[in-house]
Amino acid sequence: MARTHHRLSAAKLRSANPGLHPDGGGLYLQCTVGAGGVLSKSWLFRFTIGGRERRMGLGVFETVSLAEARNLAEAARRLSGAGVDPIAQRNQERRVLATDAVTFRHAFEIFYATKRQTLSNAKHQAQWQSTMETYVFPTIGDRPVAEVTAGEVIDVLSPIWFDKPETAKRVLQRIEAVFKSAIVRGHRERASPCVGVAQELGTRHRKVMNHRALPYAQIPTFLARLQVCNSWPATRLGFEWLVLTATRSGETRHALWSEIDEQKSRWTIPADRMKAKRAHVVPLPPRCIDVLDALRAVHPSTPSDLLFPSTKRGAALSDMTFTKVLRDMGLGGVATVHGMRSAFKVWCAEVAKIRDEVSEAALAHAVHDKVRAAYLRTDFLGERAVLMAAWARFCAKAAVSGRVMGG
Repeated sequence: MARTHHRLSAAKLRSANPGLHPDGGGLYLQCTVGAGGVLSKSWLFRFTIGGRERRMGLGVFETVSLAEARNLAEAARRLSGAGVDPIAQRNQERRVLATDAVTFRHAFEIFYATKRQTLSNAKHQAQWQSTMETYVFPTIGDRPVAEVTAGEVIDVLSPIWFDKPETAKRVLQRIEAVFKSAIVRGHRERASPCVGVAQELGTRHRKVMNHRALPYAQIPTFLARLQVCNSWPATRLGFEWLVLTATRSGETRHALWSEIDEQKSRWTIPADRMKAKRAHVVPLPPRCIDVLDALRAVHPSTPSDLLFPSTKRGAALSDMTFTKVLRDMGLGGVATVHGMRSAFKVWCAEVAKIRDEVSEAALAHAVHDKVRAAYLRTDFLGERAVLMAAWARFCAKAAVSGRVMGG
């Protein structure tokens, strides 16, 4: 079988005639005849971006070895694969390096040009930029990235370390990512100044914060109140759907009719909307089919495929919609939307007595044990169908513990 990569050898390099000689993966040795018949050799990387072929020089043969050329081509190939033009990226880096020193802000811009391609949505992209502008750049943004010290990083984080622990944690992670990038790109030789910062500032305040949740015994009363509250019909039905399916807010709010198989009573959520980036099949109990019928009755025609459209034509419910419902019902201080999943999980353990792996599959939690994940080749769909039907029956019961707190 012909090799597709690393085709060139030392012998082929020495004997190469005028023309393009492929090494594979877009890398070529380019041989041209110049003045006086002198043969010159250089490295070339060919790629396509935006439907247009481009050629990127990687240096002359005499100064760039075959191994170095392959490494440069691999880096450029990753950028183009992520939709970033490696020529434009290199030009940007050269412009930055032309300054007296690469500042932390410049190092962030270089790093973020590639990083943003891996972020799942616009909200995450905006958070990266805003945290830098708010917390980091005012202190070290104009400092040479090669000279920033651990003490300066501590100065950045100290004002928010205890008041905003989750934000501080993310800011530290993002700062460290920039320093690692700067080290890899040769903009900094010293070790990352983030090493040991968390330990120096102290971590005792970082207690695990669980989402506030109603006890599962109060879920039936909550749903009964929800069904008669004054919210927009799609909001009431969407919140009930979220509880019955034990899904996350975004998974429910962006649910589409095209994802529903009513014949099989299943809802397939695509991977790009799932936290674990794996498609998730939700068995739908009979009450969910009733919800679909109710949606057709209150929204006989909608301008989009959305199950739960907002009052704004063609738009999904906002991420604060269900939270507002809890506040309006007097439950803002005792429950969260995500806490509904916690209530389901506890009910699975204490009432349904279901195996943990089945309830975890119902919640679409990722299996973090790599060895276990490699052997776990089932999604327990049959058992989950029975489980979700039992949960829906429980949710339809009269309250067993009286009045819901805050009601």
